[in-house]
Amino acid sequence: MAATDEAMDALDELADPEFWGQAGAAFAGFLGPTVAKNLIEPNTSYDIPDEVYGMLVVAGAQFAPAYQNELMLGGGLYAVDQFAERFDLKESVAEVGN
Repeated sequence: MAATDEAMDALDELADPEFWGQAGAAFAGFLGPTVAKNLIEPNTSYDIPDEVYGMLVVAGAQFAPAYQNELMLGGGLYAVDQFAERFDLKESVAEVGN
């Protein structure tokens, strides 16, 4: 019976609007570096590594009035994702099962 109660508690999280707000904020933090890159690079002569845009979002998120941790998490995930892509780590992991 305890396992059923734990499963129901886990499903209750899906109905919690605060959870979806946090998930949306993390996603916004993940998309933010792409927006920053698309605004900065065409208007300057700089070619900044993609990971830096994620770090900029992490730094900037500290000044957000709400959802600071979620925005930082999204920006950090973007930076790590771009780092993994730069060194073909994602491709190596995808090939493990083949």
